[in-house]
Amino acid sequence: MGDFLKQDLFIYFSGNTYVSGMCSRWDVQDYNVIIETWLKKRSFNDLNDNIRPGATRELYKILGKPKFVDSSWQGKNTLRLSPVAGTKLYKMRRQALIFPKSITSQPVNGPSGWIQIKIEGYTSSNSL
Repeated sequence: MGDFLKQDLFIYFSGNTYVSGMCSRWDVQDYNVIIETWLKKRSFNDLNDNIRPGATRELYKILGKPKFVDSSWQGKNTLRLSPVAGTKLYKMRRQALIFPKSITSQPVNGPSGWIQIKIEGYTSSNSL
């Protein structure tokens, strides 16, 4: 169980500010991304207070490939997902920029203070 509780994902928001959690799902389909992770309550509050889910627009489409942008125009709806080096997640995924469409949460039964969150968003066409 100790390996299960290992934090393997940094979620950066507002520049270099981040929260860390345990990723339980990272799905990418076309230009949509779904992330599920467990965060401490304080980390969830920090993240939730600093993003604007839904502040994303499709700017244009070229040859069927959409370009999404953070419509807050201040980076307030841009997340950088960064797997922690040396973890299993790091071997499967690389850093990604996403624009959240929605964020949902529910308390986790068991260890006090953990919250399971689900972030649905669009992939950014910007390179890291």
